[in-house]
Amino acid sequence: MSQASNFVKKLASNDKPTRDAALESLKKFLISKSASSSSSSKTKTFTISLLDAEKLWKGLYYSMWFCDRPKAQERLAENLGRLYSENIKSDDVFLRFVEAFNLIMTKQWSDIDQWRIDKYYLLIRRVLRHNFKYLKSHDWDEPLVRDWVDVMSRTLLSGDAKVPVALPYHLCDIYLDELQLVMFEELAEEEAELDKEDPKYLQKYETLLRQKIAIVEGVPVLKLIEPFSVLNKEAKLKPLREKCKEDVLDDERLVDWAVVGDDSDSDVDGEGDNGSAEQDDEEEEEEEWKGF
Repeated sequence: MSQASNFVKKLASNDKPTRDAALESLKKFLISKSASSSSSSKTKTFTISLLDAEKLWKGLYYSMWFCDRPKAQERLAENLGRLYSENIKSDDVFLRFVEAFNLIMTKQWSDIDQWRIDKYYLLIRRVLRHNFKYLKSHDWDEPLVRDWVDVMSRTLLSGDAKVPVALPYHLCDIYLDELQLVMFEELAEEEAELDKEDPKYLQKYETLLRQKIAIVEGVPVLKLIEPFSVLNKEAKLKPLREKCKEDVLDDERLVDWAVVGDDSDSDVDGEGDNGSAEQDDEEEEEEEWKGF
């Protein structure tokens, strides 16, 4: 704990060289802790407690706080995201660090002023991206994905009143964008070369789409979007329920990737049967109405 506290002081320093040096030390620290955790994985011994992980993210939170220029903020957000995909080598440490970040964002969000809010939105985006990169690097291992989804469902996507609504709203906005970027990273160059003016555009597009569908077959997309399905049914705020449905569950990309069919509501959010029943009722009412 004293080592974590020492990191926090340096990461939260208003002196940039001190913060940069502390971040480099933290990278080595995480690698060493991850390695020792991996070697003792049979006993599930966590080499970083949740409290210590929160302390570290509290320091990283202030490291972002003191970062002023847009380019520097973008670099720092990317470097902090890479802690997950490049410096953590253990699933246990990864999950602890994910939970710690989510808890710190929840606790500190109300303190962020209007001039700093955008860089924290960027930080959340980059952390999510590198969370997906970690899952991808482990071949979207089913137990790992399940545990990660559980962490998200207990924290930022819990629907709890303690979680500022801006956080799940932001995740609705970016979730499929970041998942798409990571899943199809190898196809980015081919997609960038698509030109609608090309006579063979349609053929190339269809070939690319088939490649995407083949990739998605190995990704548990339905499991990854499960928290939004739960929020769509159980969130207390109607706008949040609607946003989960409109921005995630009803996104046309899920149809394009063959994750769901065209009548996707029944597959994703469990409301398809009710929807069809309501439609049948409306049709019956229209047939029985004798006005005009």
